[in-house]
Order: sequence, then structure tokens, then C-alpha cells
Amino acid sequence: MRYDDPNVTVGVVVGIVGVILTFVSIVLLQALFFHMQEGEMERKVYRQTNEELRSLDAKQMETLNSYGWIDQAGGVVHIPIANAMKLVASEYTGR
Repeated sequence: MRYDDPNVTVGVVVGIVGVILTFVSIVLLQALFFHMQEGEMERKVYRQTNEELRSLDAKQMETLNSYGWIDQAGGVVHIPIANAMKLVASEYTGR
């Protein structure tokens, strides 16, 4: 064998080791992602007390069913959702 011929055995071993390392890296990163995702769900959803959730729900319902300013300088307001649905329906029915 000449000194400038490629060593096939070394190339195959390096290729196989590269594939194995890539696969292991992907599996570990996926496991890390799912672990972090579960931690965020725990922190943001599961730990919320019922009172906090009820308070948030009441605030959102109040916003959906009231009038108010979104941008007073720009003249943008919000209206109750029932009125908004009637306005949109009347635009499409022509009444």
C-alpha cells in the first residue's frame, strides 16, 4: 500500500463513530427538551392555584363583556363579544 492511499478501515470506523455520536446527541437533546418542557408546564400550569385561575378567568370574561379603550389616541375600542358577533353577522347578511 502506498503512503497516499486512503485507509478504508479508519474511514469506516470514523464514520460509524460519527453516526453513533450523532444519534446519541439527538436522543439526549430530545430527552433534555422533554424534561424542560415538563418543568415549564409544571411551573406555568400545574402549580397555579384555583383562585389564581378563577381570577384570571373572571378578568378575561369581564374584558369580553365590557366596553373600553384599547388605544384612545388611535380611537380603537373594544366592545362586548356578543355585540361584535352581531355586527360581523350583519355585515355578511346585509341587515
